[in-house]
Amino acid sequence: MHRFARDAAACGKQSFEYAWVLDEGSDERERGVTIDVCVKHFTTPKGTRVTLLDAPGHKDFVPNMLLGAVQADFAIVLADVKDFDKGFTRGGQTKEHIRLLRALGITKIIVAINKMDLV
Repeated sequence: MHRFARDAAACGKQSFEYAWVLDEGSDERERGVTIDVCVKHFTTPKGTRVTLLDAPGHKDFVPNMLLGAVQADFAIVLADVKDFDKGFTRGGQTKEHIRLLRALGITKIIVAINKMDLV
């Protein structure tokens, strides 16, 4: 984590240090959005193997999001607190992503709110 914090600070993007754990590409880091699906694995103390898929949420990368989502058993959809309502209006990205996930058969969906420190 120290390396991610140092690298993010060097680019003037201190708040991105955690995002950079999964956003490995230079394009992703420059633009500040996930572009490609990133896969990470870990094992819990009880021996359960967990695979995390970080898929893009930006509207320009919906096909990439689908590539990750089709592999998922459940999903966590992050919604920006400042644009939360907008995401659920007609044509909203949050609503669209949830509909796409359900169309893929994913029924276990958590909607998490991020950027709470901004309100």
